[in-house]
Amino acid sequence: MTKLTSLEKALKLFDAVAKAKNIGLRDVATELGFPPSTVHRLLGVLTASRYLKQDPKTKKYQLSLKFLEMAAAVRENLDVITVARPHMLFLTQVTSETVNLAFFEETEIVYVDQIANSDSLLRMFTRVGTRAPLYCTGVGKAYLAYQPKRFVSEYWSAACKKRYTIKTIVDEAELERELETIRQLGYAVDDEEMEIGVRCVSAPIRQHSGSVVAAISISGPSSRLTSERTPVVGDLVRKTAAEISADLGYTNMGPAGT
Repeated sequence: MTKLTSLEKALKLFDAVAKAKNIGLRDVATELGFPPSTVHRLLGVLTASRYLKQDPKTKKYQLSLKFLEMAAAVRENLDVITVARPHMLFLTQVTSETVNLAFFEETEIVYVDQIANSDSLLRMFTRVGTRAPLYCTGVGKAYLAYQPKRFVSEYWSAACKKRYTIKTIVDEAELERELETIRQLGYAVDDEEMEIGVRCVSAPIRQHSGSVVAAISISGPSSRLTSERTPVVGDLVRKTAAEISADLGYTNMGPAGT
């Protein structure tokens, strides 16, 4: 029989507590077939980490409200995808270009949904599941533009500034100017900064609290998404992001989508 890792034991313990709703140490040990000493150690760590709570009178354990917080975060993300989909379809129909939805995870963006232009022969990096840096993508810059200056400064100091193309921004002062422009326009542009021949226009999506939770973008070959066309597409993306934000409960959308 394969020996379980500590993580696997902890996950089984979570399942046992969730199933029982309220359970003591010895019952958990009997249920799982683990030594009481092992169960005691795991329960101690998980309680100290606020994943479990113990009733001071009965000494029994149950899941903490931290799981409710985690579930709410997952549900919120799923809600964003569901709410954004119809708007993404509209953008695809109007522009005939690929539309992307991205979430943010630590110092990266993650593409979570896409409606691709099936007629395009250009294979772009913006595929579902792909991760990319914040500083050189449209969605990433749309996110950074609405973060506190301290966050942006700390991010820049820690980031590995790889120059993907000759247009990639690797200077902090230049990035700051770019973020200010984004705040003025309400949308961000990746002008072949991640991939030569690909231009991307993006705008931030806010949840009801006002924080930026995602970003929507239109990407396509720079031969079609020209510099002349970019402002028109940018305004369309900005307005669409504002509509998605409103559907998510955000009510303080300014004239530039900020």
